[in-house]
Amino acid sequence: MAHRSLALKYRPQVFSDLVGQEHVSAVLTRALENGRVAQAYLFTGARGVGKTTSARILAKALNCERRTKGADPCNACTSCTEITSGVSLDVAEIDGASNRGIADVQALREKVRFTPTGGRWRVVIIDEVHQLSNDAFAALLKTLEEPPAHLVFIFATTDPQKLPDTIRSRTQRFDFARVPLRRVAERLQTIRQREADDPDGTRFALTEGAALLIAQKSEGSMRDAVSALDQVVSAGEATIDEELVRRVLGIADREVFFRLVGAIVARDAKGALTALHEAFGQGLDPRDLVEGLTEHVRHLLVLRIDPQAEDLVAVTAEDLARLRGQTEGWTEQDLMRLLRIAAEAAEPMKESSHPLIHLEAAVLQMATLESGGTLAELLERLERLEQQLGGESPPPQGGPGPSGARPATAGARPAPPAVVPRPAPSSTGPRAGGPPEPGAGSSPVRSGAFADPARFSPPRAAAPAPMAATPAPAPQPVVAAAVATAVDEAPRLDTPALDSWREVLERVNARKRMLGAFLEESRFLGVGAGHLLVAMDDLHRAVVEEKENRALLAAEVTAVFGTRLEVRCTGLAPDAAPRRPSEQDLRPMIDRTIAWFEGDLVERPGTTRRGPDA
Repeated sequence: MAHRSLALKYRPQVFSDLVGQEHVSAVLTRALENGRVAQAYLFTGARGVGKTTSARILAKALNCERRTKGADPCNACTSCTEITSGVSLDVAEIDGASNRGIADVQALREKVRFTPTGGRWRVVIIDEVHQLSNDAFAALLKTLEEPPAHLVFIFATTDPQKLPDTIRSRTQRFDFARVPLRRVAERLQTIRQREADDPDGTRFALTEGAALLIAQKSEGSMRDAVSALDQVVSAGEATIDEELVRRVLGIADREVFFRLVGAIVARDAKGALTALHEAFGQGLDPRDLVEGLTEHVRHLLVLRIDPQAEDLVAVTAEDLARLRGQTEGWTEQDLMRLLRIAAEAAEPMKESSHPLIHLEAAVLQMATLESGGTLAELLERLERLEQQLGGESPPPQGGPGPSGARPATAGARPAPPAVVPRPAPSSTGPRAGGPPEPGAGSSPVRSGAFADPARFSPPRAAAPAPMAATPAPAPQPVVAAAVATAVDEAPRLDTPALDSWREVLERVNARKRMLGAFLEESRFLGVGAGHLLVAMDDLHRAVVEEKENRALLAAEVTAVFGTRLEVRCTGLAPDAAPRRPSEQDLRPMIDRTIAWFEGDLVERPGTTRRGPDA
């Protein structure tokens, strides 16, 4: 006996065999039972979901010789067997793509005028009806408006928007849905069982993971899933598992994406790049890799939003548990950012001659993505910082203040350190009218200048400290759970300790510049018994005490000092509060800036600029 494909062998022959289209089969069944048969039907939906199959079942039910009650055809009478075989004279099945002209429609109009030869209805099924030309639709319209009493049209299409409104308005429309993945997997297992029961069938074992993988590959198309199963069965293996399905259908191994995404969620850029190149070395195409990566991150996002959404993630129970584990420590917003990066990387790869480079950049961007906070969290942090700073509201913009200073804000950032000037031009000395040579007091401040206990206030020749309205009394430090604030003994402050602290600042700056800037603006008090003591205000302290920053600082302190030391924070003394720099503080910096850029002095701070007519 000749081999028959599984898609044809197990094509549904009654309405109850349709999978995932209960909303369609229920209405058609009731209509047939009540004798309410329309003159034209429009079946729409994606490929392989049962449109043409439903049209044939409806045609058989209309002409079945033995159907008296119910809606399902008997599939045994002469009319049913002829329609199933495609040789019935009362059922005409036309391909809209190859019979799209006006002459074809005119021939059809002449043919349908005659009464059926054997059944009660003449049924015309036009598949892919949207392929008909505009003239063909115009020729069909009159017959559709006033059809013979024995005629029923059934249109099937994947693109109903291309049909003229005059055609759509004269039909009963049924939208066929994509079949859910798990329903597809169940249907594949049913086919396996029916094959095992058939004496002429092929016996094979189908694992749950393999069935779900085939269902996922089909994208909701039952015909595609059964055809893929037939292809895998042709490999001749007694057991069909995920590894066989991936090899036959050319699907990337899911373990590749578990390793790749595992490194990404661990923020291991080196590991992510290694996993990517291992997958590329196995022969996987970069475009397939980015599609699989996008799908994997999508699974993480779905399970993060709804951990019980197994129907939306077509994987085994074991892989579901692994996916849930990869979502730990990630918010929905951060996973959405990962998904956006992966999805946006696919577009430039389509036209690029080096798609792997785009994928590498996307993977590294995902692996180095810092956690983002929501607006509510940021507002809560700002409110907490304001309360720690005393809870005083800043004066209104432009309001009164000492020396016209701007009101201080909690988020104000200090100006960067002054730039080291270039050496003065040769022996000729400064040009006439130029600024005087900067003295010793104008030397730039090193990165650890604030560590000097005697010079914690803003330096004269360096960049000014943050602008403040008034020197407010320093608030009492808030005791944190992880950082001590009391000192039982005087810390040791000597040259080796200062040099080591400066090295800590350099190492922190190399890893995280923002944290290093906040530490540079703090005051190093010395080394105590098992701890370092640093003075800072509550704003800087809130940043240093963040979990990630505290861990980074502890690691660098241990690496430099050679032993594990606790970093303790204490409040600033009232006399160490930042003040607004005076004109005398700014003048050396202005002179150095003029010397650096070789400019001319136009106006001194605090002087009134004269107009050209003065």
